[in-house]
Amino acid sequence: MEFSLLIFLILSCSLCYVFALSPKQEVCLLQVDEGPCREDSLRYHYNTITQQCEEFSYGGCQGNDNNFMSFMECKKACFSIPKIPQICRLQKEEGPCRAMHWRYFFNMTTMQCEQFVYGGCQGNKNHFQNQMSCMEYCRPHKATPVLCLDPLDKGGCNASILRYYYNSASKMCERFIYSGCGGSSNNFISRQSCMGVCAKGIIMVMTHVRMHRHARTHPQTCTHTHSILYSLFF
Repeated sequence: MEFSLLIFLILSCSLCYVFALSPKQEVCLLQVDEGPCREDSLRYHYNTITQQCEEFSYGGCQGNDNNFMSFMECKKACFSIPKIPQICRLQKEEGPCRAMHWRYFFNMTTMQCEQFVYGGCQGNKNHFQNQMSCMEYCRPHKATPVLCLDPLDKGGCNASILRYYYNSASKMCERFIYSGCGGSSNNFISRQSCMGVCAKGIIMVMTHVRMHRHARTHPQTCTHTHSILYSLFF
C-alpha cells in the first residue's frame, strides 16, 4: 500500500517536482573556470557533460568553487550528483531556422527543464514538446550514489581486512576481504556505514511516505513532495 501511495504522489505532483541539491553539490554543476591568472596548477573539476571528475589547469586566482585539489576530493564532493541521459546533457540549441516553436530542454546547471524557442530545424535532441516529457526522460532514476556502483576491487596489497561493498545486483552490502591499499571507493568499514550511504534513498522514501499518509485525502497538495522524490531518485 505504501508503494502504491508513493506512485500516486509522484504522478499527482509531477509538475511541482524540482531537483534539490545541497550547496556543496551545486558547485559541481558550475562550468570549469581557469581564472584570469597565468599560473599552471593542476586541479580537478566535475564535468557535467561526461559526468566525471577531470583535470584542468587553474590559473591561480578567481575562477569558481568547482575546483578541487585532488581527484578524490572532487569525487567525494560530487559522487551523488545524479546520472543524466546523454542527450539531456547537451547545450540548448535553437537551430539556424527562423520558426518560433516553444520547446523544453534540460538545463544541467539548474537541473530543471526550461522553455526555449526552437527555430524548427537542426539543433540537437535536447528539445522536448512539453515539460512533462522532458522531465520524464531526463530526471535521474537511480537512488544509488555513483561510488556505490563501482565494481568490487580488493586492491593490490597483501593484507586481509574485512570490509563491505555495495552489490548493485543484489542491492545489498556484502563482505569482502580488502588487501589494504588501492581498490575503489565502494569500500566501507561496516555494513551499517555501507547501507547508510548506498541504501539511504530507499530508506528515506519509506520514511517520508509514512509521514505523509494524509496525502491520500489531499491529492492536490504537493507539500514536501520534492523531498520524497529527491529521496527516491538520489
